Amino acid sequence: MTAKISLRGVGKQFVVRPSRDQTHAAVLDALRDIDLDIAAGELLTLLGPSGSGKTTLLDLLGGLSTPSSGQVLLDGSPTTGPGLDRGIVFQQYALFPWRTALANVTFGLEQQNLSRAARDLRAREYLELVGLAGFEDRYPHELSGGMKQRVAIARSLAYEPDVLLMDEPFAALDAQTREQLQDELLRIWRTTGATVVFITHSIEEAVYLGQRVAVLTSRPGRIKEVVDIDLPGREGGTDLRSDPAFVAYRHRLWQLLHEEIARARDAGHRRIQPDGTEGAA
Repeated sequence: MTAKISLRGVGKQFVVRPSRDQTHAAVLDALRDIDLDIAAGELLTLLGPSGSGKTTLLDLLGGLSTPSSGQVLLDGSPTTGPGLDRGIVFQQYALFPWRTALANVTFGLEQQNLSRAARDLRAREYLELVGLAGFEDRYPHELSGGMKQRVAIARSLAYEPDVLLMDEPFAALDAQTREQLQDELLRIWRTTGATVVFITHSIEEAVYLGQRVAVLTSRPGRIKEVVDIDLPGREGGTDLRSDPAFVAYRHRLWQLLHEEIARARDAGHRRIQPDGTEGAA
């Protein structure tokens, strides 16, 4: 399949300001030498230990920041900032409390050359797609956490982006709601054909959703391994999570992730030097 997104030697550095323990400014390597192709229409999950740069990478894909080195390519062209070709769903719903569900979804359409009636019609279509038909006139305080996240997803989908970037969108939800929204996301992904990049801390969620799982190393984040996931029966009706193949994938990812957690723990006594290297604390 054709690559929708390509990362070529992508790195990202941040300047760390002086502190009581670190008297000089330092350069922090968040990401280093990321090479990755994501196919058009693929659902890729991104897994890594805390501090591995997952959200930093998503910000680069969304055009919210620029790489310090390398290139982020969309359809073969370098990204130059945010665009309506990419929708972003964050962990926090970020809904406007004074707007109804319908008005929250139409917000992203107000910069497009659409009539009010056309905006409302499209918003209703996407609220129905995420299972919220009949809730158009509810305000955020009248919705559950899962329903708020559905509104946020509908808002990102309404302007019909080619790419949907999701930063741990289900992390704050209870287990049952989280599983329901995972199934909803798979249904929406199959319906829209969008390219989805989904960040998660959950190994099980990464396996359940991803066609592939990209595992990042501890900082600086690199691609440790990309694991292909081949699981039939994601359309529902089976207990996929207890399938031996699912369990095997989960164990493999657990091994990869815990190798990096152990490596980060072993390096925890080191601190950043002014030249960006790490030395003994």
